[in-house]
Amino acid sequence: MEKTVGDMNLIEVLVYLDDIIVFGKTLEEHEQRLEKVLKRLHEEGLKLSLEKCQFCLPSVTYLGHVVSAEGVSTDPRKLEAVASWPRPRNVTELRSFLGFCSYYRRFVGGFAKIAQPLNKLLQKETTEEGCKVSDQNPSAPGPRKARESIQGEWTNQCEGAFVKLKECLTRAPVLAYADPHKPYELHVDASREGLGGVLYQEYGGLLRPVAYVSRSLTPSEKNYPTHKLEFLALKWAVVDKLKDYLYGAEFVIKTDNNPLTYILTTAKLDATGHRWLAALSGFRFSLKYHPGVNNRDADVLSRRPYTTEWTQLTPDGVQALCQGTERRVKGGIEAEAIGVMAAAVPEFYCNPTQLRDESLPTFSRQDLKADQARDPLIALTIKALTANQREILLTNSPSGARLVYKEWERLKMLDGVVYRRGPSTNAEEIQQLFLPAKHRESVLRSLHDEHGHLGAERTFKLVRDRFYWPCMRAEVESYCHS
Repeated sequence: MEKTVGDMNLIEVLVYLDDIIVFGKTLEEHEQRLEKVLKRLHEEGLKLSLEKCQFCLPSVTYLGHVVSAEGVSTDPRKLEAVASWPRPRNVTELRSFLGFCSYYRRFVGGFAKIAQPLNKLLQKETTEEGCKVSDQNPSAPGPRKARESIQGEWTNQCEGAFVKLKECLTRAPVLAYADPHKPYELHVDASREGLGGVLYQEYGGLLRPVAYVSRSLTPSEKNYPTHKLEFLALKWAVVDKLKDYLYGAEFVIKTDNNPLTYILTTAKLDATGHRWLAALSGFRFSLKYHPGVNNRDADVLSRRPYTTEWTQLTPDGVQALCQGTERRVKGGIEAEAIGVMAAAVPEFYCNPTQLRDESLPTFSRQDLKADQARDPLIALTIKALTANQREILLTNSPSGARLVYKEWERLKMLDGVVYRRGPSTNAEEIQQLFLPAKHRESVLRSLHDEHGHLGAERTFKLVRDRFYWPCMRAEVESYCHS
């Protein structure tokens, strides 16, 4: 059949084995193509069963999909079994479930990341978390026996992945048809769990997904730094998965990782990076960056309103964002800052200027005093500093007090707020704010997520130049690697 109508396949018809779908944008176009196909079949001496033919339908069910004027969606009848799919008891049942879900993975954003806990169950040798690793070669775990039970290794993570996959499939979106005359927009993301991307086109003023792509990481890729993973996600999505859509077309890539823009312009690359850059050189695209937005997975991206503002960056703007600001004491002038506001991006990064302290979000001194007083550890520190009795930190002390005790000589009160004297930089004295526990997550989010997911060391330096709390490095590293 493909030989008979091969020149029309994917252009005027869809062919799979002995099934043919003739499609058209209008009834007239559809009739012309149908007549062309019937004539071709007649010339080849092929016959059709009239009972199995359907003509001029607004939608048709085909290979487990519903094809209509709106796009391509999953067949509800096929997915009825998913909603009531029982929990797999052994490797065979798990493979059956994952195989069924994988058939529809193009409809699920971040499929590889979601399914990772279940895929790990298919590998032999078990860790405490239910991950399978070979003792002899941890980087290359092997398969398990078909009837081997997995019930004792079914963790909360596995249950969550199982439930989420079923939910994603039962409410999968309708994928739009790719229009080569419309511009494409590609969202890419990478994490320690895998790579993901969503290809969009605009229809009626709204972005509609055309394709979802995702995959898990290889053992060696899991050792890549964050910026290299993001670069890999971009290269893999464009060159390996979506080339048929994007080759020869102009498109925009949107990312929340600002160093990615820098990597593609003036950054020094290793041999692998140069190969990836060479592979991308045949495509025409531009990069846009949106600070403060986390591309957690393609599913979240598909629900992002199209009205979200994006900002075109220059290489200098990327460097400016990475520099950040500091709270310093210089000439009696104080400047307290957490990070960069998204609203400041057009000024700072589209038309880069010197970062100004007053342009950044701040903690008011009154709020700081109140929050420090409510924090048990800082409240005890204030009591010790006020009484000038270091030993108070060792009496009925909360967690971390002994570490604060060791920093006694570097602690000070400034207008009722506790600071720690940090290392001098450029002959300027840095005062690190003793940050209450309630603000730590928002600070890490600002200085890591909104600064382009810098590595743990860079993020720690940004935090250390502004703040202090016990075990800060460990907490920063844990946040960056999560």
